Amino acid sequence: MCRFLILSVTLVLAACGSNENERAAGSFDDGDGNKGSYSIRGDEENSETVIRSGEEEVRIATGDKAANDLPFDIKLYPGADIQTSMSGMGEGKSGAMLVFRTGDSADEVIEFYRKQMEARGIAVKTEIKSGEMQMIGGERAKDEGLHVSVTKSPDGGVTGTIVAGAQN
Repeated sequence: MCRFLILSVTLVLAACGSNENERAAGSFDDGDGNKGSYSIRGDEENSETVIRSGEEEVRIATGDKAANDLPFDIKLYPGADIQTSMSGMGEGKSGAMLVFRTGDSADEVIEFYRKQMEARGIAVKTEIKSGEMQMIGGERAKDEGLHVSVTKSPDGGVTGTIVAGAQN
């Protein structure tokens, strides 16, 4: 899976400057003797890179695509700017991560996601406040978890991270 991350960064850089109609695709040897494939579509603001090898897949999305692909139908914090996102699946497991920034306070962001989680049947089981960081985490089913953390930014506002995983 680590090879996917290295390749994916290279592919995202290659995608910069393309337009919605342009596509890049190809195949590669994953270093373990397996053949893999990649595809890139979109533009600088809204793009998706998909890397596949065997039963594993990694997706890196930006812009609207990333906001629309949040796990458990969780919504992006209103007015937040997506910094990065990634999702992957393999060996019967899937996971996703999204990093965002907003000018609002940590308390406002955590309360928004607490309500989002509760509305989707995700029981909040963990709450942590430590210095400039707050985190809540919960489970919806035995093998489904969601964690949201926010850290106060030196220039104001917060940087938030959403991490989710599930056993498929």
